Amino acid sequence: MNKNSFSKELTRRLNCSNIEAKTFIKEYHNLLADVIQQGSTVKFQYFGVFSPHERSERMGRNPQTGYACKVQSKVTIKFKPSPYLVKKINDK
Repeated sequence: MNKNSFSKELTRRLNCSNIEAKTFIKEYHNLLADVIQQGSTVKFQYFGVFSPHERSERMGRNPQTGYACKVQSKVTIKFKPSPYLVKKINDK
């Protein structure tokens, strides 16, 4: 499912306009990114936890040329689903 089909389904379920649904999705993503960028964890009960994770600097290798280079450290996002979400996905 891509963003357009997700917003259409959200429009149907919430009985709102497609523009409102896309605005909601955009602001949700922006808020989530802002909170994680500040170093905080976002917990949604019955869904899961988004948390920042710092990857340290390391040596990498270009697979085409074999040239070794340094890969800079960066912050990524880890997601741990809640047991409720895992159970709901696996129950059919």
